[in-house]
Amino acid sequence: MNNFLETSKITITGHNIEVIRDDIFPFTGGGNKGRKALEYEKFLLKNNYNALVTTGGIQSNHNRAMALLAAKHGWKCHLVYHGSKERFFKEKGNALLVRNTPAICQFVENDEISDAMDNAVSKLKSEGLNPLYVTGGGHDLPGGIAYVKAIQDLYKKRKGIAPAYIFLASGTGSTQSGIITGLNKVGWKSTKVIGISVAREYKKGYKAIYDFTKKLTSFYNLKDDFSGQIYFTDNFLEGGYECFSTEMESFILNISKKTGLIFDTTYSGKALWGMSKLLPDIQTNQDIIFWHTGGLMNLMK
Repeated sequence: MNNFLETSKITITGHNIEVIRDDIFPFTGGGNKGRKALEYEKFLLKNNYNALVTTGGIQSNHNRAMALLAAKHGWKCHLVYHGSKERFFKEKGNALLVRNTPAICQFVENDEISDAMDNAVSKLKSEGLNPLYVTGGGHDLPGGIAYVKAIQDLYKKRKGIAPAYIFLASGTGSTQSGIITGLNKVGWKSTKVIGISVAREYKKGYKAIYDFTKKLTSFYNLKDDFSGQIYFTDNFLEGGYECFSTEMESFILNISKKTGLIFDTTYSGKALWGMSKLLPDIQTNQDIIFWHTGGLMNLMK
């Protein structure tokens, strides 16, 4: 399953785009969180963990993937949610899938997340369990390693021919960091990875990507400077997380009708919209990849 790299082709403003289909990744509900969950599974098993604690928003793809992974192995799972408890029990999508697992769900304010997670870890340890503290969004080494491996698989699939651009939705930054590190590892240093922010403003988002890429490149003992390879834009937030304009929604729906590919307005759809605005500045003969990181469950909430 590691080398799962299904692709589709779409055309936007005269540009031929190769779409990498992590939206149909065959593990814990798909998406980039499904790909990351596979790497977390290996890490948990290798290090004899039997419980996990993590956090996310009400429609967190990450929480869904972790809850399903834990249910698969009979591990105890404690999820710390920031957001409305009423909304969690009302909505479908990721929230519904989590409700169908044995995961313990706790609801706190944003400034209480860290303490709640620490307390949950302590409680699980007091019960004789060995819990893993999983940073929200999969912003740990296993999450980044998943995308280093994905780039290595892409390198083999494309027989070493580097794309000029890779566009993707950028949230916590770990997926983008993994891709950047993977590109350095296979020698594709000229490829520009354009992260379209789904929530974070530039300063915070750039720092998260930089810091985590530094951690990953150190793990792989890569010495070259990567700072010039980080491209991150907050120009297409449309008001913030889960926000979108009617123009953006119409654009995404039109693409779906023409291609049969489904994009949500929170993650990949927002990135697709942002990419479409940047494409006029790119020559039409350039080799472009759009990494569909999923988010389909967010459409079904």
